[in-house]
Amino acid sequence: MADPRPGLPLLTSLLQDHLDPGYAAAAERRAADGQTHRHHRPHRPRRLLALGLAAVAVAGVVLGIALRSTDDDAGRTASTRTALRDDITRAQQRQAELGTSVSALEEGIRAARAAAGNGDADGLAVLEAGAGRTAVTGPGLEIVIDGPEPGTGGEVILDRDIQLLVNGLYAAGAEAVAVGGVRLRTTSSIRRAGSSILVDNTPVFWPITIQAVGEKSALHVGLVSTAGFGRFNSFASLYEIRFDLTVGDAITLPAASADDLRYASVPPAPTDAAPTTAVATTR
Repeated sequence: MADPRPGLPLLTSLLQDHLDPGYAAAAERRAADGQTHRHHRPHRPRRLLALGLAAVAVAGVVLGIALRSTDDDAGRTASTRTALRDDITRAQQRQAELGTSVSALEEGIRAARAAAGNGDADGLAVLEAGAGRTAVTGPGLEIVIDGPEPGTGGEVILDRDIQLLVNGLYAAGAEAVAVGGVRLRTTSSIRRAGSSILVDNTPVFWPITIQAVGEKSALHVGLVSTAGFGRFNSFASLYEIRFDLTVGDAITLPAASADDLRYASVPPAPTDAAPTTAVATTR
């Protein structure tokens, strides 16, 4: 039997279905495609985080290796410097021992010469003392100098500054002077090599002690009026260097090392061989 209200289903559809079925189908397809993409899309934030962590880890390893290498190099440099300083100290100790042995042998020679009555022993002793060939002990002055602390930007003490101070000691009446344990003589030199001071080609280390033997009161008064004292006194005030002066009653200076004679030498051994040159004659 036919529906007596043929237009009712269409009205019902219009009232209940607000959107065209095509729109609903398209929405379902988009939803299905989005679900598929969510399943197959890579997790970019997690991947970027993993890459970042890996880069940080690699950088940390490289930095650690570099720091380890730097520490190792610094340790090797410090060890090498310490070993060289120890070698120099041992060499200086050996040199001091040899110097003591030479002094003892020379004392034996002087005693034997005096016993044999060979020449003026007193005059020879005076000459040897003036040349620094014998150790001396007596009153005098002791000066300690040192440069400013590293990194303070202070002035560096030069060899000519020490030369001026030593010359001032001699001008004040010093009978004998030693710099860094090295006894000075008439041919001594004070030079600078890098940050080191060389006294007769012997390196001395900071702080440097300068000792002078002589009448202590006259030495003190005379030194204060010299240019060397004035320079170091100004250095101490302006650049914060160390400049300490003390008076002593029993200062001992070692003997100077033996030097090569410049104008006297052992004559060559005589020879009986006939001369090899002929004398030409003219007529």
